[in-house]
Amino acid sequence: MLASLLSTAVSLGISFFITPPIIDRLGAEAQGFNTMAANFVNYAAIAAMALNSMAGRFITVRIAQGDEEGANRYFNSVMYANLVIVAALVLPSAAIVIRLDRLVNISPALVTDVKLLFALMFVNFFVTIISTTFSTATFAANRLDLQALRTIESQLIRAAILILLFGLLPVRVCYLGIATLAANCYLFISYIHYTKKLLPGIRVSRKYFSMPTVLEILSAGIWNTVMRTGQVLTNQLDTLITNLWIGATESGYIGTSTMIVTNVNLLYETVSAVFTPSLTISFAKNNKDELTQDLKSAMRLTGFFANIPLCYIIGFGVAFYRLWLPSEASVIPVYYALTVLIMMGTLVGGAISPLFNVYTVVNRLKWNSIVTLLMGVMNAAIVFILLQFESLRPYGIYFVAGVSSVLGIIKNLTFTPLYAAHCLKLPKKVFYPTIFRYILVTCLMGIAFFALGRVMPSGSWLLIGLSVLVCGIIGSAMNYLLLFEQKEREVLTQTLLGFLKRIRRG
Repeated sequence: MLASLLSTAVSLGISFFITPPIIDRLGAEAQGFNTMAANFVNYAAIAAMALNSMAGRFITVRIAQGDEEGANRYFNSVMYANLVIVAALVLPSAAIVIRLDRLVNISPALVTDVKLLFALMFVNFFVTIISTTFSTATFAANRLDLQALRTIESQLIRAAILILLFGLLPVRVCYLGIATLAANCYLFISYIHYTKKLLPGIRVSRKYFSMPTVLEILSAGIWNTVMRTGQVLTNQLDTLITNLWIGATESGYIGTSTMIVTNVNLLYETVSAVFTPSLTISFAKNNKDELTQDLKSAMRLTGFFANIPLCYIIGFGVAFYRLWLPSEASVIPVYYALTVLIMMGTLVGGAISPLFNVYTVVNRLKWNSIVTLLMGVMNAAIVFILLQFESLRPYGIYFVAGVSSVLGIIKNLTFTPLYAAHCLKLPKKVFYPTIFRYILVTCLMGIAFFALGRVMPSGSWLLIGLSVLVCGIIGSAMNYLLLFEQKEREVLTQTLLGFLKRIRRG
């Protein structure tokens, strides 16, 4: 978990230092295209979602059951199928890049730069798809710490390349694509190494390829594709919708605000993902009690890493944006409002994130996927309808940011915990005490941080750093006393004591 958090922190640091020069020299529009390029890749990833979303689960179950032949069959079937997917997507991706300026609004001065960024991001996507099968090694061996450490190194490589390019050459947005591609190539090499080291029984060979196995995984994972489509409609069309329906500059505002929220979401989703291998292994061994307890602990821990950033933004977001983007002083209230609106879903999402693992672990993805898709369609439809009213158009950017959060809160307070309990054959209300406790603690913390934001000075980076430290201590204490149960308190205390002992020795 610590390694995963460090990886996320490095990624956040890169975004923190790179965004201001892009906005200062190229404008907010350019930053919007950085987010949009990543989202276009996510749209393309839907094509591979059905296969890769379930690969780790099937391979891990076979390894846990001692079925080496079956593990090889699943591994090779997925790997060769991924190569076919990449081959099929090359021409459509090239067509999108060539005609990009006809698909979205791009300032003439940025056309070549943005096209190059999109081309690099699509190549990066192909590398990621091919490497996905090999990344299951650390998952199956429950050694996500190794994957996270390599991810930290890849992010440092990405940071070094960006520092060199931005420091020595004129600012261009395509540098982000160059650095991201190099970082993911490094990860690909490390995944191959860990496949050989952690799964010595796995062999790359066409003799293990099985079309029925591919179809079996697809039949299970097709609902993840449906769910991913719903997630795209809900959360990842914001910059595109804003670009097409409102304006390119406004899409830059959305892109920058989304970047902050994306990193916070990545933080607690990373913590949630740490529990997935152990949950899968517990399920494979039919240990339901351990599975349930791990889920509840995961909910409290993801809540810990979600509510502190959320409440800090509520209390100190304006001061942070004023220092971070001084050239955008006139629109700082817009950035702040958009960030809070997009982040609002964390009020519930921070605690329920681990419950999404249940659907994959028990291989019951259908209804969650259908509901997610319906929510995505509703989000796009509601925003479209609201933007048709001329009197509401000045507020359109806020509708784009806020509607998806409201729909997400509704879904995560109703369907998600109920269906997770149903899949595990547990009482319907089993997860609600944890969810409501998290919401209560978050609301109390939000009030405390908002009050601190009114009285603590925050006019310099030193003072912002001090506010982060104070809020981190207060938020940690509130979560420790009010959110955690005895099990999490003991684990946290023992971990901290062990860490302090190692520091004294070393």
